[in-house]
Amino acid sequence: MKYSLCHRFKVKTFVAAALLAAAGMQSCQDENLIGQPTWLNNSIYGWLQEQGNYEYTLRLINDLNMTSVLNQTGSKTLFAADDVAFEAFFKENGWNVKNYEQLSLAQKKMLLNSSMVNNAYLIELLSNVPGNPPQEGMCMRREVALSVYDSVARIMPKDMPQTKYWNKVRGRKDGVLLMRDNSSAPMIHLLPRFMKTNNITDGDLAKLTNGKSLSAAESWVNGIKVLTPTDITCKNGYVQKVEEVITPADNMAEIIHKHPVMSEWAKLLDLYSAPIYDAAATQEYNRLYDTSDSVYVLRYFAKQANGGSNLQDPDNIQNQVPGYLEFDPEWNQYMYTNTYNKTLNYDCGAMLVPTNAALEKWWDGEGKALQDVYDSLVNVDINVLNKLINVNMITSFVDHVPSKFASITNDAKVSMGVKEEDVDSCFMGCNGVVYLTNKVFAPAAYRSVSFPALVRRNTTMGVVYWAIEQLGLDAYLNSMDTRYSLILPTNDAFLKYVDPCTYGKGTSTLYEFFWDSDRQNVGAYKYQYDMTTGTILDPDNKETVYANSSSGKDNDPIMNRLSDIMENVIIVGDIEDGHAYYKTKGGGTIKVESGGADIKISGGLQIEQNAPLSVSTIYDQTENGNGKAYVIDDEVLMTSRKSVYQTLTEHEEYSRFLELLSGGDPDSTDYNLLTSQIDDKYSCVDQNVRLFETYNYTVYVPTNKAIEELHEKGVLPYWEDFDNATDPDVRYKIKNRIVNFLRYHIQDNSVYIGDGSESGVKYETAKLNPANRRFYSITVDKDGDNGMTVTDNLGRTRHVVTTEGLYNNMCREYAFDTGKNTIYTSSYAVVHLIDGALMYDEEQMEKYE
Repeated sequence: MKYSLCHRFKVKTFVAAALLAAAGMQSCQDENLIGQPTWLNNSIYGWLQEQGNYEYTLRLINDLNMTSVLNQTGSKTLFAADDVAFEAFFKENGWNVKNYEQLSLAQKKMLLNSSMVNNAYLIELLSNVPGNPPQEGMCMRREVALSVYDSVARIMPKDMPQTKYWNKVRGRKDGVLLMRDNSSAPMIHLLPRFMKTNNITDGDLAKLTNGKSLSAAESWVNGIKVLTPTDITCKNGYVQKVEEVITPADNMAEIIHKHPVMSEWAKLLDLYSAPIYDAAATQEYNRLYDTSDSVYVLRYFAKQANGGSNLQDPDNIQNQVPGYLEFDPEWNQYMYTNTYNKTLNYDCGAMLVPTNAALEKWWDGEGKALQDVYDSLVNVDINVLNKLINVNMITSFVDHVPSKFASITNDAKVSMGVKEEDVDSCFMGCNGVVYLTNKVFAPAAYRSVSFPALVRRNTTMGVVYWAIEQLGLDAYLNSMDTRYSLILPTNDAFLKYVDPCTYGKGTSTLYEFFWDSDRQNVGAYKYQYDMTTGTILDPDNKETVYANSSSGKDNDPIMNRLSDIMENVIIVGDIEDGHAYYKTKGGGTIKVESGGADIKISGGLQIEQNAPLSVSTIYDQTENGNGKAYVIDDEVLMTSRKSVYQTLTEHEEYSRFLELLSGGDPDSTDYNLLTSQIDDKYSCVDQNVRLFETYNYTVYVPTNKAIEELHEKGVLPYWEDFDNATDPDVRYKIKNRIVNFLRYHIQDNSVYIGDGSESGVKYETAKLNPANRRFYSITVDKDGDNGMTVTDNLGRTRHVVTTEGLYNNMCREYAFDTGKNTIYTSSYAVVHLIDGALMYDEEQMEKYE
């Protein structure tokens, strides 16, 4: 009987559908399937017998009692290597097996089962993810017939990693049974449809197969080429011929450990590993093999691991391990996070692993900064080391094939600059691809100003570096496009922090922050404190609290205070460029006094107390990094506790301006510029300027004489004039005249004498111009440390009075969340006395009545 091409294709489709429900293939509606076509082969087993050159494969099938499955029943896809391929395998393999007779039962299972998929697939359909409808060209991995129990190796004490987590099994002279993972190793296949869908080029496949592939039209399984013709159709499935013997694909961790050229990197990975007893695996293994032994699973501490994150210390589950990997490289079925409805089929991971020679060269070159602290790379603190390991762990292989290497980013979220010529060879694993590199790609953290804190995290700078990490400042400080000056308080400096939330109260609270290395967390002792005398009132009465980073800085008091501290120790720029005042990341200002190598730094509170902090050590990261770090040991750099209101009250020269600022219309909050209570939820230290938001400002205070002269001319009224007036129109003019006058003396941005020179810079004030709905501006000129002038909208220039104590007065105003006991927000300001008033228009110079 003759069959058309369409009918022949329908028969193949029917076979596939009957075997694995591979629906949706093209068919001819008007023909019926009758009988078996002559071209449909025998069973898979029968076909292998008929060929005459698959004796080794047949022996595997017979020895493993799989004859009936592959001869009569089942629905399989078998990737079969012929006898020539097996002879080549016996000449060279990683098992040191020279002939078939030397194969163990476990090895036989691995050879057959890793080559067999428990469904029937055409090559064309093998790259589809099953579904309704199937997702075409999206599959690169799928499970095979291999079981995790087909081979459970025994690890001997001499081969165990030299970390404390292995001590519990190290004493067993016969070693322990160790599963490399308790998920089975899937097959990894790069097929034409998948590569086209994911834009994987001919060049990519050539690189991934180390030059063996000539075209992305080829099919590769576990790094072995599938030969043509493909899709040999049998009664119970398909045979796909392969060029070499397929063995189970190792995972990335096994690949790294098996290749001597990567042995040093393997030692680093071992530092993150531990044997974990698996009761279920033990029970199943003993059932299968009729033994009574304990089975352990090798686990790596990782953010993404089999069963979820693996971050608990196995010796003390209450604590988190000090360092962990981006993902577990031993997890056979690894799949990255943030996937919706995606399985291992879609993607895998990748790792950049340097050769031993490249790692040694880097250690003696760019990595030399680590040698100042550690005698060898394997002894580097685990928290420091995981920065190096993790920056070389790539969560998605598909997005980072060789033609897409530019998309590999570092911890600063910029391209690492990986080029194809940096990769010597590639190793395809069941959970990802290992790119063997001839250079080391180090994290930006190793060149950052925060690096000195990172390397001393478990010694003298645990508090500050934990805060940097938990607050997400590490990525910010890793930017190599910015020059930073970073003030680093040591753990000792953190022992004295006066809580701003207790400013203005009779008794303050003192925090003694400390680093708990067991908990890998920051805690604090809280004491009642007298700021006037600088003494703890009852040293034996203390409260111990710990940070809860998961609740966020707005809800947890410790995180809230650490965030506030960190915002004011980061300066964009060089604090040694000759100025005295520098703005911090948070908008505050610090004062720097430099006398050669002797540098002193003050925050607002240190200025108020005339107690500048000495810099004990300077770490220069400018050559290959992004700035300098300045270590202080005495106490934490703190901002001012004085509001604008309090600053004005302390100087008689500010008194007239204070009177205007303190008064107001009792019937309208719009005409009261000071407030002691923002609302029912937020409180202040004393009085806050209502106009301020979360920003920084300059307040220009005219001399008492200048204000009095304006009053005498009938230009600027006082609030007593408002109280005495009876005419509503007059009262309205008075309060507008006063408030607008005050608003025009408040400028956005804090500017100091001593923070640099500038000429003709316009700044907006708080006074809105109703004509154009824009804020009136003033013009500022600064001559370094010599002085500052302010020119108003009428072109009149006023000078900042440089009498000691009347200019550059730092202020900070807080809004406290009384319910949460946190700093809700704050604003910064500087107060200057000026020798005349600022006016924004001519009408303002006219009498108000």
